[in-house]
Amino acid sequence: NMQGFGVFLLVFFIALHHNILEINCLPYYWRDYDGVLPWDAFPAGQDQNEQPIYIGQTLYGATLLPSKIYSNDDKAYYTWGGELSSKENVKILCTQHPEQLEWISTTKDGLHSLINKSLVKGGYEAYYDLYIGRGFHKMQTLVGRVRAGATANLNLGLYVSVPEKEVLMDSFEVLAYDPEGNYTDTAHCAKDLLIVKS
Repeated sequence: NMQGFGVFLLVFFIALHHNILEINCLPYYWRDYDGVLPWDAFPAGQDQNEQPIYIGQTLYGATLLPSKIYSNDDKAYYTWGGELSSKENVKILCTQHPEQLEWISTTKDGLHSLINKSLVKGGYEAYYDLYIGRGFHKMQTLVGRVRAGATANLNLGLYVSVPEKEVLMDSFEVLAYDPEGNYTDTAHCAKDLLIVKS
């Protein structure tokens, strides 16, 4: 009824005015990838020909893994004991605010020292937090998955794929974002998630 809707609007605007309600908005988002690079895809690495490499996300069984996407390739490449690729169930990391994203140098043992940083989640794997990382290997800056355990001794490092195998790196960069950023475009915000501040 109209009276109930009016009460809802009144409470909503009071909550916004008193800063007890906010819409969750991040400076990045995931788009479906069908082999065509979106205009707002975030370049994160570089191949041996100095072409950009982008961050993908690929569903593999019950895991959601960070992957790499080359500029002129319709596949996403990821590691799981070796290099695998997929054209299906792939997303690509995009942003309209690349200035709000930053690469932080770290090591597998130093990853837990970044507790005050907002690291970009890269997917899901049982028993691990997955973040997006990159490292230099044979004339390429490759993106891949950072596996972080519950304690520092369970951090396994950065996994990147190269033809027919995976490479594990102890030193790498991890992607973070600025949670205090001023994001003017709310088209990609999580509109269904409201956070009540105390």
